[in-house]
Amino acid sequence: MRSHLILAAASLAVASPAPQAFDVNLFNNIPNNAPQGPPAGVVSNKAYDDTKAVVDAAAKASGPATAQLAKKSAMPDLERRWGSSWNNWNCALPPANEPSTNMAPSSCTPVSWTNTFAFTAAPGCATDIEVGTYCGFINPEDPCAAQPNAYGPHVTPDTADAFQNDAALHELAISAKTPSGYTKAFTDLSASVSGSGYLGYYELTAYDPATCAAKCESTKSCTGFNVFIERDPQFNPRQCSCTSPPSVTRFKCSLWGQDVTTQSATNTGQDQDGFQVIIIGSNGYNKQTYTPPNPPSCSRPQSCGTGLINQQPYCMGQTTIPGPFNPSLCAAYAQKQNQVNRQTGLMGTFLSMFGMNKGGCVQFQAAYLEKGGVGFGTHCRLFTKKFAPSNVNLDIKVSTNSQWGCQKSYLWDVDVNADFTWGR
Repeated sequence: MRSHLILAAASLAVASPAPQAFDVNLFNNIPNNAPQGPPAGVVSNKAYDDTKAVVDAAAKASGPATAQLAKKSAMPDLERRWGSSWNNWNCALPPANEPSTNMAPSSCTPVSWTNTFAFTAAPGCATDIEVGTYCGFINPEDPCAAQPNAYGPHVTPDTADAFQNDAALHELAISAKTPSGYTKAFTDLSASVSGSGYLGYYELTAYDPATCAAKCESTKSCTGFNVFIERDPQFNPRQCSCTSPPSVTRFKCSLWGQDVTTQSATNTGQDQDGFQVIIIGSNGYNKQTYTPPNPPSCSRPQSCGTGLINQQPYCMGQTTIPGPFNPSLCAAYAQKQNQVNRQTGLMGTFLSMFGMNKGGCVQFQAAYLEKGGVGFGTHCRLFTKKFAPSNVNLDIKVSTNSQWGCQKSYLWDVDVNADFTWGR
């Protein structure tokens, strides 16, 4: 489900009975169906659609809003404006990979299983194919299905304990060089990174942080990555007459739009129908410097560190969108809100430019929130007056004494006359 939250900001004062500037209970109730990390087995996975995300963010401005209207309770907006599905996330169609050699023995057959996928004829294919795939595609989710090729060494004996303690695999992580422009966050953990900032992942042919760094550099919103080694089954044991498949060793590269930290390395593997998926040799890296790109019709980005600006009289709306850090979501939301307000006659352009109109957003704050040390989503605040980093007055981790925190925060000026037309 796509989710977001329109909140009223409140003035921050000691012993004030006014609503909190950051209502922990409301934020705890935000549904989060964003993918939390790469699935076991598959070769590659794209989890974030940036274009779709900004269009959905703009759609949050579904009605007129002013700084005065924003004083009202958030719950009616919360209930009314949740979408019916979570559309920011998708998995790309399976790529035409090289034929897998990880076949199950011919004696292995599905147990109590009926294939319910849709099939279609395709030119040049000897048999019908699953819709959206290609000739020769083997669905790795089918019982007994061959899993994609892996490029790591075979571990002997082929047991979970032997893999967990394989010195040669651990040495790959320990001796790996940190790519230029990155800082290492952790080394050789037995867990991979999780969180809503997941962008996608690739399988590598070697344990190579430099290759993963190149993937990060070419991926919008990527601020860090995780390289790790995973023990996977050779074929899918689920509903298969053959149990205890041999293992394969994969080198994985996952990309993140959140801080890659020890606290976020929470995926220790899983039991897959009796086969133990294990993760070792996990190294995490973050970009040494991060300069967010200017969204269209926005200017003067200013870092606010990890703080928020709480200015209730000048706040015309807020929204929180689970996923990776993406300031363009806030820009789309702000520009669409201005567009809606102009169409309803709520905004005087001249007065808005001087911060004197409650219906014109001239600046927004985009912050990336975490919960329990794990990335959660982009938080946007729309202002009718321009502020500076010196106006930061809210540290949600300190003020709320909760699991919530802020990893990074920026201000942008926004052209009050700009329409949202660029996210299509």
